Order: sequence, then C-alpha cells, then structure tokens
Amino acid sequence: MHETRDLLDPEARSDSVLQVIRALMCRSGMRTELARRTGLSIASVSTAVQRLLDDGIAHGGKKEAVALRPVTGVAVGMQVGTRHVTVAARLPHWPREQVRLVSLGLGLRDGGAWIDAAVGAVAELAGSIGRGPGDVATVGLAVPWSVDPRDLSPAPPSPWFAAPDLHRHLSARFGEVKVVVDADARLGALNEQTYHHPYETLLYVEIAEHVLGGLVVGPRMLRGALGRAGSVGHHSVDPVGLDCWCGKRGCLERYISVPAVLEGVYVSIRARGEEPPTSIETLIDRARGGDPDCRWALTAAAKRLARALRESAVTLETQAVVLGGPLAPGLRLVAAECEQELRRSAWTRHMELRFAQPDAAAHGALILGLIGHLR
Repeated sequence: MHETRDLLDPEARSDSVLQVIRALMCRSGMRTELARRTGLSIASVSTAVQRLLDDGIAHGGKKEAVALRPVTGVAVGMQVGTRHVTVAARLPHWPREQVRLVSLGLGLRDGGAWIDAAVGAVAELAGSIGRGPGDVATVGLAVPWSVDPRDLSPAPPSPWFAAPDLHRHLSARFGEVKVVVDADARLGALNEQTYHHPYETLLYVEIAEHVLGGLVVGPRMLRGALGRAGSVGHHSVDPVGLDCWCGKRGCLERYISVPAVLEGVYVSIRARGEEPPTSIETLIDRARGGDPDCRWALTAAAKRLARALRESAVTLETQAVVLGGPLAPGLRLVAAECEQELRRSAWTRHMELRFAQPDAAAHGALILGLIGHLR
C-alpha cells in the first residue's frame, strides 16, 4: 500500500503525474474528465494514467473511470468561523460520501481554544477510520476572510479577527504537515467545482458574519492578485448608504450579513413587545413559522443580494450562483422573491440560483489540502 506523502512528493514524480494523482485523490474519473480538471491535454493525462497503472497506484480501463488504489494517510479539511469549527477527514482513495465530519461549538472568538479542540477532533476522526494523529498527510483550512496567495496572509481589507499566522500554528500541531489556507467562499466554490460544477462561470457566496465570494471560470478558480476576486460582499447597493468597515458606503455586506439581518428585525420585534431572535437559526425558524418581521428581513436580504448579482453579472456573465453559510437556509425560504428580482434583468434572467450542501467549505478545505494550492 502506497503512502500518501510519498505519492505527493514533487521530487519523485513529474508534474503531470503529480497533478493526476492529486485529481484522483479528490475524485475518480474518466480520462477526459481528468484532463478538464487538471488542465492537461488528453495525451498527457493518458501517459500519466498509464504510469500510475503500471506502478499499481491506480486502476481502471480505457473506457472506465480511473480510481486510486488504497493508500495510507489521512486527508483533513477544517472550516473555522467566528463561532464554530467543522472538521472533515477521509482516506485519499475514499469517495466524498465517506467523509467523516464533526462540528464544534468553538471559533475564532474563543482565542486558541478552538485549535486544541480541532486537533482533538482530528485525532478522534482518524481513530474512527483506523488511523492515528500521526497519519495525517494533508490539511486544508477554510477561513472567513480573503487570503493573499503570495504569503497566505489576510488580504486587505481584513476583519478584526483575521489571524495572519493561523496556518503556521496549525502546522506545528500536526508534526509540521503543511497547512494550506484560503477563504471559505473560495473553498465552497472549489467543492462545487469538484463535485457539482457543470457551468462555465459560477459564483459561490458565503453569507455569515461577513459576505465573501468565490468565482469559478471554466475549469479554474479565479483568485485575483491579492486573493479578493469575487468579493460580492463589497458591491455597493446604495451609494449613500451605511458606512462599511472597508471604507466604502452601502456595501452589500452591511445589509445581508448575519449581524445586519439580526439588527434589522430588532426594533420592529421589540416594538411588538416580544424578544427579538438572538441567532440567525432562531430568526429562520420564526420566519418558517410565519413571523412577518423575520420573513420581511429575509426577503429584504434576498432582494438586495439579487441587485448586487445583477450588477456583477454584467462583468462576469455568471451562469449560476451558489449560496452558502448560516443565512443560506433562510434565503431558501424566499428563493422565489430572489429569483423574481433576478429575472428583471436580461443579464441574470437565465442565472441559476442554487444552495450549497452543508459543510461545503470544510469539504473544499479537504480538497485544497490534497491539491496543495488553487490553480
């Protein structure tokens, strides 16, 4: 049985073979699909696959999917937010359906306590699949801020809780295994690109304490020079609106982030003599139960989001938008209103609105750890 770290050693294999190995660790596929996902030519993929077949690393015929043979080592993905952490783990040759997940009630607001809890969760998940903490081979980390691809530091403007050396602290806890980090929205998009992506252009929007975006163009993730491509949260929806911490006015984030939506219903529900919701989950439950103010807050957020998408579509010609994060289940309740707003423009009339699967960014972080970087 081959060792994951040995398979990913860049000094032991050619670049094309290494790219195909990484692609197979993410998902098995036909040679044509592997060519699309790696950006290599069919001839290069066929040569690389034949090398892997000869070495007993992969199996599959010319007219069937190529898959990785069992390997040792554990692939780990983490998504950290201000109030939560999700940890995902699987063996590199396992399909997505066999990923083990655990959610923790700690986050960046709890200082370094979440790191200890996350490392413990990794050990627990590794044990559940017959491995130990020392078998961790790759680690990807999803964070709620844009990441500069040059040095993996928070890209400006960054929120107050951004931690420049977070990936280094985690790497030290995993025996110096390299921890690769990127924005949660971009890794949500990576998950969509790997498992569900039939589009030429796709925008993934993560709506939590902040609003981030991840953009897929063709087979590639579009990052931008400073890692901020797709930042739909800082599209201005009101030129004379609320001041934003980024220095602009009327940014979408100031109206549809989780704190903004909760703040929007506070006064109206207080005026009714009732206690306003203190979490977005409670607000969504109350909207589902027929609360008019909670429903109005979600509808207003959906319409503002649709207006921002109409503006961005003029440049990006986005075919599909995938919504993720804590607010996404609430926006699903008012999806019809959002789609109606999108239909008002020829640029977004045919745009498909979708909702992310749970823990999409954690799955994307696991993929990021396997491929090592975003192309």
